[in-house]
Amino acid sequence: MAWFALFAATVFGLYFWREYRVQQQDLQSASAPQRAGERYIGQVVTLTEGICEGAGQVKLGHRRWALRGPNVPAGTRVRVTGVDGRILIVDRLPG
Repeated sequence: MAWFALFAATVFGLYFWREYRVQQQDLQSASAPQRAGERYIGQVVTLTEGICEGAGQVKLGHRRWALRGPNVPAGTRVRVTGVDGRILIVDRLPG
């Protein structure tokens, strides 16, 4: 009976260790939900709504993203330069 308990504990331990490793790899992949904004870094976007007091919004893909950057009017072209959690950081393009 003791051998069976030891065997079962080992099997469960290995199973949960493997699941943990797979989960960690998924979290580090570029397609992980919390890293979804990173795919937009470098993209140029024309704003449909302006950025006021350093905050704004834009629709990219099927999702609306919060923006942080300089105050600019609607119709301005900006480049996504970074991500802070679920907020895209943008800079105004020259010209």
